[in-house]
Amino acid sequence: MRETEVRSPLYRITLYIHSEGAYSSRIQGLKRILEEIFEKWMVEHRIIDGENLTSEEAENLRSKIRSIPPQVRGRIVTSRNYVLPLSRRKQLNLLNTPIVLLERDSEPIDVYPHLLGARYRGVEDSLNNILRYGPDQYLEARGIIEDPLIKIISDCPEAIEDGLTLLGVNVGTPTGLIDVLLRDGLGRVVVVEVETAARDQAAAQVCRLAAGYSISNGIPLENVRKMIVCLRHDGGLTETCRGSGVELYKLDFRKVYGPPLDE
Repeated sequence: MRETEVRSPLYRITLYIHSEGAYSSRIQGLKRILEEIFEKWMVEHRIIDGENLTSEEAENLRSKIRSIPPQVRGRIVTSRNYVLPLSRRKQLNLLNTPIVLLERDSEPIDVYPHLLGARYRGVEDSLNNILRYGPDQYLEARGIIEDPLIKIISDCPEAIEDGLTLLGVNVGTPTGLIDVLLRDGLGRVVVVEVETAARDQAAAQVCRLAAGYSISNGIPLENVRKMIVCLRHDGGLTETCRGSGVELYKLDFRKVYGPPLDE
C-alpha cells in the first residue's frame, strides 16, 4: 500500500506599502527582512504598492484581513494610541503604516500590525520573529496563549515575586517591544519576555530588549533584571539562561481542591 505523503504548508508573505507613506525610511529594512526570510525558510514574498490597487483589489484586501479570526488578529482598526491596518473610516491605512499579510496555502492566517488584547504586534517585530523561528514554529510559539499570560502577569505581578509592580505593557525600546515591564522591591527594572514555548532565542531576545531599555533610559544594565515567563521550554534553555544572567519562570497549574478521581 502506498504511504500518504504529508505535504508541508506553503506560506507567502505580502507586504503592502504606499510610495508616499510616512514610513518610507523603513521600507528598505522591511525588504531586507523579507529577503532573509526567503533565504532561510524559502517563504515566498510579494511587495505591492497600494497606490496602484484598484477599488476591487483594495476591497479584496480588506476582506482578507477581516476573514482572519478576531482571536488571532485582534483589533485592526486604528485608535488614538495605535496605528493599525484600517483607518477609523475602515479604509486601508497604507499612508500611515505598511501592512503585512501572512498566508498559508493561499488562506490569510495573520496580519500585521494588530492589537491582540494588551499586545501590539508591529510589522518589523513580527517579521523578525518569523525570520528567527520560521513560520511554523513562530505560529506555534505565539499560539493564542501569550496574550492571556501577559494579562495575568500585568494584573498580578506579585504572583511571580513579592514586591513586583507593573510599569507597563508593550513598552517600546530601540531593540523592540518589551512584553511586560516590572519594578522589583529593590527598585530595579525587570524586563519580561513572555513565550508559550520558550527556546534559546528567547534568552537572546530579552537580553537585547534589556540592553535597549538600559541605553534609552540611561539605566546601568546591571540594574535591569532579565526574565522569561513561559508554559514550557526547551531542555537547553536553563543553561542558556544561566550563562546569560536571565531568570526563567515556568507557569504551572496546581490542583488546590477537587473530588478524588476514580482509580
